[in-house]
Amino acid sequence: MMWNPAWESGVRLIDEQHRQLLAQFESLMAAIHSDSAKERVPGILAFLAAYVETHFSTEEACMRAAEYPGLVEHQAIHDQMRAQVTRLVDESTRDSTTLTEELVDFLTEWLLGHINEVDRPMAQFLLRYGFDGMGTVQ
Repeated sequence: MMWNPAWESGVRLIDEQHRQLLAQFESLMAAIHSDSAKERVPGILAFLAAYVETHFSTEEACMRAAEYPGLVEHQAIHDQMRAQVTRLVDESTRDSTTLTEELVDFLTEWLLGHINEVDRPMAQFLLRYGFDGMGTVQ
């Protein structure tokens, strides 16, 4: 899966983090399909989980600063995703070979669905509020 410029939100910091998440997803997919999946997948998933938290915290801080009216709903979606990522990481430590399809579906839905349906409208609000491309108020 390659980054699609149509997914750009206009807030460079958020877009850069989305691209980094996609790159980690690519690494994870390569690891899952490698001969060393058992060794590689848990570490990549742990990094991905930590980076997801960094990304969600960044978005939430931007939304709070801009007094985004959809903050509570957006944060609830993030909390559901945090729980799902935690569950996937826990499952991978037990058996990294069983979660391939579920993981691909979740990450694809999240990367494409969440970015397009939830993040892009939020980013448009941030830009109207006066955030520059790096997510800070001008």
